[in-house]
Amino acid sequence: MQKGHGVSRGKPTTDPPAGFADLVREHWEPVFRYLMSHARRTHDAEELTQETFLRALGHWPTRDPDIRLRAWLLRIARNLYLDGFRRRQTVAFGPLGELDPGGDAPPDRAAEVADDASQVRLALAELTELPRSVFLLRVEGELSFAEIAAAVGISEEAARWHMHQARAKLAAKLRPAPDR
Repeated sequence: MQKGHGVSRGKPTTDPPAGFADLVREHWEPVFRYLMSHARRTHDAEELTQETFLRALGHWPTRDPDIRLRAWLLRIARNLYLDGFRRRQTVAFGPLGELDPGGDAPPDRAAEVADDASQVRLALAELTELPRSVFLLRVEGELSFAEIAAAVGISEEAARWHMHQARAKLAAKLRPAPDR
């Protein structure tokens, strides 16, 4: 931002930038889902999602326009979650959350889909923080490996490696037991 335009660095203006409400509508759900996959309670994920967009608004004048908006928002969300973890040391990564896994399934398969989703949530909860974050940023956030690397502060190769590790561990946990 150039000097003399009434916007101080990192401070929100009285009015949001044009299109910010559309940005919130477009990205609220992915940011919420990402935070819900880390937080144990819906309320916590909602609070963190709201704070993510407030921080985004506050830092709008200083954001890098070359970074994809979703990647930038998910980085803010991740940092907010980790800040809370460091402050309280009681926040723990939890299962994917209160999503309705059987909601779109045919009625005769809803219980099976819900059971499968529960197994996936449990397997995700057993991953360590970094592989889980990489996996969720890739799957839930739909970020590229370069964007994931920037969001979590690792190299692109490390992001790919952590994704591979997460997939391998999830596949091993979710593989059906051999029949005897």
